[in-house]
Amino acid sequence: MPEAPVTRLAAAIEILVRAHKTAAPAPRGLAYLGLEGASGTGFHLLDALAARGIFRKYEFVLDVGAGLGGTSRWLAGRLGCEVVGTAASRAEAEAGASLTRRAGLAAQVRLVPADAAALPFHAAHFTHVWLLEALPRLPDPGAALRRGGTVAIQDLVRPDADRAADIPGWMPATAAERVAALERLGFVEVALRDRTAEASERSAQVLAARDRLLGRLRRDARCAQLVREREALAAALADGALRVVQIVARRP
Repeated sequence: MPEAPVTRLAAAIEILVRAHKTAAPAPRGLAYLGLEGASGTGFHLLDALAARGIFRKYEFVLDVGAGLGGTSRWLAGRLGCEVVGTAASRAEAEAGASLTRRAGLAAQVRLVPADAAALPFHAAHFTHVWLLEALPRLPDPGAALRRGGTVAIQDLVRPDADRAADIPGWMPATAAERVAALERLGFVEVALRDRTAEASERSAQVLAARDRLLGRLRRDARCAQLVREREALAAALADGALRVVQIVARRP
């Protein structure tokens, strides 16, 4: 059976970062320089997202749509909490778990394949639910927001209902639609903040690694879809077809 593209992506990330470590250490909480994320928005935004809620080693976070686990590892490595992240497939979960073991965080982070519309967890099992730029890819975003006391979302949204971003497999909504969906689900104290102006990655170290990764992926025909996704997201963010917002809310 041929390797899944996410497996190829994880291997490319691991190789690049291993070579990079000989020159400079990775920033705290970013064992893989944030290369796991498709959009390329800066991980410095997560400090603001974590300002709402308490994060300690006994806190238990559900990271919905975690992919290869970049955000899950950030939560564990920077804030010390325990995290379960959901992946879209077994191949993605296994590739992310391999990165997690190499980062020394396997005791705190578990990645599992799970359908966001039917999460395999008990009700009220988590103290926090995080969704980082995952909502536009979930088949039923509302179903993912059932668990936990505090929900924290970083989303890629359309600036208005009339403007669409053409990204295969993504279904961006407007910020107002996301807020309305949370309120329909019974969340209170819903707070929205537009982070577009500060969303770009600031680290020259990370930007250089990202360019090297994209160059490597372009040379691998099996990663063509991943390349198209990353390039389409970068173009949409650059021309204003997508904006970056953070939303936090509480389930009473």
